[in-house]
Amino acid sequence: MANLSLVPGGETPPLARLIADYLQAVRGAGRSAKTRQIYADALEDVLLPFCADAGVTEAAQLTSRRLDELTAGLLDGTRSRSGRPLAKPTVHSYVRAINTFLAWAAKEGEAVTARAQRPRLDRRVLDVLSREEIRTMEERAGNERDKLIVRLLGDSGIRLGELIKLTPDDLRMDRNKYYLRVQGKGGRERLVPVSPTLARRLERYAQRIRRESPSGRLFLGLKRRAASGEYEALRESGVQQMIHGLAEDCGIRKRVYPHLFRHSFITWQLRTGTNPIVLSRIVGHESLTMINQVYANLTMDDAHDALMRSLVAEQER
Repeated sequence: MANLSLVPGGETPPLARLIADYLQAVRGAGRSAKTRQIYADALEDVLLPFCADAGVTEAAQLTSRRLDELTAGLLDGTRSRSGRPLAKPTVHSYVRAINTFLAWAAKEGEAVTARAQRPRLDRRVLDVLSREEIRTMEERAGNERDKLIVRLLGDSGIRLGELIKLTPDDLRMDRNKYYLRVQGKGGRERLVPVSPTLARRLERYAQRIRRESPSGRLFLGLKRRAASGEYEALRESGVQQMIHGLAEDCGIRKRVYPHLFRHSFITWQLRTGTNPIVLSRIVGHESLTMINQVYANLTMDDAHDALMRSLVAEQER
């Protein structure tokens, strides 16, 4: 934790105590270590030093003008730790964390209404994998484990961290429909639909894993533990290396990584007409913000085709 600036008399300022309380609340809410670090960096290493220089000791003193000064200083380098301008996405992340803290403080009864302006980010078109490229990678994979990983990433949009946490018992059936129980961010569980064909493959694979290793994980690595002789659970780095190698073997020139399958799945589903609200539940997004960002992938041809389908349907009534 960063050194909390002291007010005259050696006391910790109310703002620093409030930030410490907030970070404790974030930990108590079960947020991931990565998320907690983002908040700590933004609040302890960016906001608090700025407030100390500006003589701000309470949340209520954080006006929109002061927050805009902080944002501008991060962008031009006068308020960054390195003294160099920070990239817009980095400043955007810091400001978002600061605004989340301020919103929490207001709910806790603090007299704070100001919010920092987030820098406008250039909309970039995300590269995606075609369905044919995913099919080619699955066919090129050398074993059923790797084939299932490629197919599952391509047909469900689950995150890499969610994939490696799967267990043989996470395949569920309800009224002849198959689902995967997925543990998402913050420990939140959701059911992700899978096709009957993929479900049968997963069930056959899970039965073999249950016999071969009691580790509790569905996807195992290639190394055995020295003491027990059991296979270790597959790690994120193992999946990343496998995906990268498969893409190279298939002659795919774009940068291929596990999260690209998630972008590709969302884009594919949007193009085929899946309701964005339903899609956000499938992939575990709390809001449509991230879904809307993926719309940048869609071409004018997609927009034209979608509009024509609705117009033709209306005319045929």
